[in-house]
Amino acid sequence: MMFKIYHFSNSDLSYKTIGRTRLLAMIVLPIIISSAFTTYMMHLGFDPLGIRNLQMGSFSKENSKFRAQLISLNGRLNHVKNYMERLGRGDELLRTSVNLPPISPDARKASIGGTEENTDYGVSPTANSLISGAAQTLDLLNRMAKIQEDSYADILNKCKSNQRVFAHMPAIDPIRGGAIEDGFGIRYHPILHMRLMHEGVDIIAPLGTHVYATGDGVVSYVGRRGGYGNVVEIDNGFGYTTLFAHLKKALVTDGAKIKRGQVIGLVGDTGLSTGPHLHYGVMKNGIFVDPELYFFSNREYNVDGLYDTAASN
Repeated sequence: MMFKIYHFSNSDLSYKTIGRTRLLAMIVLPIIISSAFTTYMMHLGFDPLGIRNLQMGSFSKENSKFRAQLISLNGRLNHVKNYMERLGRGDELLRTSVNLPPISPDARKASIGGTEENTDYGVSPTANSLISGAAQTLDLLNRMAKIQEDSYADILNKCKSNQRVFAHMPAIDPIRGGAIEDGFGIRYHPILHMRLMHEGVDIIAPLGTHVYATGDGVVSYVGRRGGYGNVVEIDNGFGYTTLFAHLKKALVTDGAKIKRGQVIGLVGDTGLSTGPHLHYGVMKNGIFVDPELYFFSNREYNVDGLYDTAASN
């Protein structure tokens, strides 16, 4: 059922139907005029309907939440920064433990680019400052993480290198339970009866006692060598060479690869010797050094099973 709207005509004193077009004009036109008027008044600075206040109130709430989130974000970023600084301090201890030089403070703080302090993000000064702070902290964290990553890689490589060095370094007694009769240094030679440099240590042990390699390496000489009698010499690498003299018998050959704890010969009394013993020498970069410097804990570590474990490893 269609409703009709009438208006009273003064010309013929009767009610007449209002047409659809005229009706729409009567409804829409006032709305358009009102909206245009309101917009114009707001443009002039008037806000008759309080629309601007509503908008500003909404924006203010959003800005407050935005600032709060930025403040919280900056706080969390600073917490991560403090954590990275603690990692840096721990990193220095790790580097020292593997004989790496520490990273200088200047290197840690060196700039590799970043966010400028005066970047304008098109927001309020307070928000701009918070965003800039967060961006700068993120940039700093990125640099710190890269330096830390590189340092950990250096430490890992150094550890692997050290493990190879430690495996080749003379580090165990060449005889299980032997007693040192003559140490390293100037001594009165018991046979030649004169003071001579003793370039090693003499370890007393029964004839035929096993002699063990003190570090990984390659046999560089097997045979007789003057007053040393029967000799086995091992090139341990990394500047180390070990000498085993007065042997009854060598149990390895030239060029053989040797592992620490491997039996390489038997105690004898060949060469200039007053009785069964082993002359053991250690050279570092071609110069004889005191072998006892490479004995751990006054040789107390030398217990049953050590040599078999070393050989199996």
